[in-house]
Amino acid sequence: MLVAMAEFAAAQTAQMRILERQAARAIRNAGFWCDKVSEAEIDKVLSAQGQTVVRVTCDDRTRYEQYKLTMTPKNTIAKIEVWK
Repeated sequence: MLVAMAEFAAAQTAQMRILERQAARAIRNAGFWCDKVSEAEIDKVLSAQGQTVVRVTCDDRTRYEQYKLTMTPKNTIAKIEVWK
């Protein structure tokens, strides 16, 4: 049982790293800076209004930026804004 849980956690971590790299790439393609995603979480307050909003923090220990990603119902990025 513990082995299965460890394998599941490893797979979940690998999937998160892939999603973080995709988010960083989308942010860079939109003309913003993001070398490394250090955190990504759904903003429950803004998401309660309808569309899912994800707050992404990019931090490489020399620079720090936060972005607001508005998602479509198909979980693609509709809009990227600097988090103020």
